[in-house]
Amino acid sequence: MERDVLSEINHNNMSRYQWFIILICICLNIIDGFDVMVMAFTAPSVSAEWSLSGAQIGLLLSSGLFGMAAGSIFLAPLADKIGRRLLILVCLVIAGLSMLGCALVQSHGMLAALRFITGIGVGGILASSNVLASEYANARWRSLAVSLMSTGYGIGATLGGVLSLALIEQLGWRSIFLAGGITTIVMLLISAWLLPESLDYLLAKRPKQALERINATVNRMGLTALKALPYYGQNNQKKYR
Repeated sequence: MERDVLSEINHNNMSRYQWFIILICICLNIIDGFDVMVMAFTAPSVSAEWSLSGAQIGLLLSSGLFGMAAGSIFLAPLADKIGRRLLILVCLVIAGLSMLGCALVQSHGMLAALRFITGIGVGGILASSNVLASEYANARWRSLAVSLMSTGYGIGATLGGVLSLALIEQLGWRSIFLAGGITTIVMLLISAWLLPESLDYLLAKRPKQALERINATVNRMGLTALKALPYYGQNNQKKYR
């Protein structure tokens, strides 16, 4: 009898591994919230150091948001070609390195450019992590998983505010970007180690070692391994070979 793994996930009980995947996605959202909102908390100190005008501060505050929009529009569609996991890892590299770069800049123009690049990474992460969390949740808990994902962004923004209060006076505004960059790189390492690929991508695109990667994931979820990969023939009929 042909099996539909995605349907099994949708109707079976949630495993601890599925909740763990959702937790990783929430942490990604927390990182995104911190990386995007950190400029709002450091703006007064940045303005004081470089004697910036209101328009220049506005550019710094909006550049990250413009980057997010660009990342969502131009990077997110790549997930269907290279996989959501790989896109998340690439975007974490982009966001992490640009955050570290923000700690070293010597002009507001360069800071605005790096904030735009950070936003691009954040936009790609947000789009892919939300889909990944939704995919690994079953029908009963999917709404909760999506809601928890939404809270992650707010938690990250709140942590950014708390950290700013603790560090800016002692270490300066650059320390906030340094902390954000280091945290993002740590999240990159965790995701590279523990975050699985989208099963929908593996089943549909059939990349190298797709069957082995699918079975490694479904085994951790307590499901029986597939004996063969399904493929979609004419008229969208699912077949196995």
